[in-house]
Amino acid sequence: MKRYHILMIALVAAVTMAASTMASVAYRTTTELTPKAQTLKPVSKAEEPIPEPFIAVVENSSENRSQASEFSQFRQRLGDAIQRTDTEFVQALVMPQTQWSYGGTLNLDSYNINNNQSKFWSYMTKAVNQGCGIDSQAQIPENEPRSSVWVCPDIKPVKQSIRPDRPNIGHLAIIGQNVNVRAEPGMGGRIIGSVSNDYVAFDSQGYNSLPVCTAERMQADPLSGWTPVRLRNGQQGWILNQYVYDEENDYRVSFVRSQGQWRLRYFLPGNGN
Repeated sequence: MKRYHILMIALVAAVTMAASTMASVAYRTTTELTPKAQTLKPVSKAEEPIPEPFIAVVENSSENRSQASEFSQFRQRLGDAIQRTDTEFVQALVMPQTQWSYGGTLNLDSYNINNNQSKFWSYMTKAVNQGCGIDSQAQIPENEPRSSVWVCPDIKPVKQSIRPDRPNIGHLAIIGQNVNVRAEPGMGGRIIGSVSNDYVAFDSQGYNSLPVCTAERMQADPLSGWTPVRLRNGQQGWILNQYVYDEENDYRVSFVRSQGQWRLRYFLPGNGN
């Protein structure tokens, strides 16, 4: 009898150990196969690659849609050429009538486009990346019949923000939807708000709070620099320059269809220069 009890106790112990081992294995397997819950941080538009910008069309007609599609394809080729600093592509766009300044003091050679660090590339990038629209007021002799003249950037959505109940508060146009406003300049700055196709004022106090060389360097970079701004509600912050269009100083560009291809109508800086 004693021997029988000993065997029963041993059997129970063995079964218990086996069950414990199987439970442990099942737990580890479940833990490894079940993905851990993750807290996803919202992605900021200013931290994403710039999306394919909108192209405004004056009328929703099949003709305008066709023109928009044609220009969009050209604009994509232009963007690719800019990225690889393709001087031949740009030179092929220039006409004798291409305008570089109001006073005639500039031309393509002035920008030294053979240098891939030339400001020409960054200013052209900023202008065409912000979206283009039809210039319905342009009367260009060299433009092909029934073809639209295009201008970049298209700031009509920003101008439409000005209404009697929302007067303009500054000359800096913020182009884009939900553009981040940060407490400090830099992608690590805390997001304190956003702006969508609206005007803001330049914040001289924020500009003067930085060392002179730092502030000048950030303001000079048209794509990756930062601009101190003051919003309608008085809040102060910083916005990435690629979304900030200074109507007094930034470049704009226009294209016409001539002799079967797109041509550069003008590439103009601000201030009437």
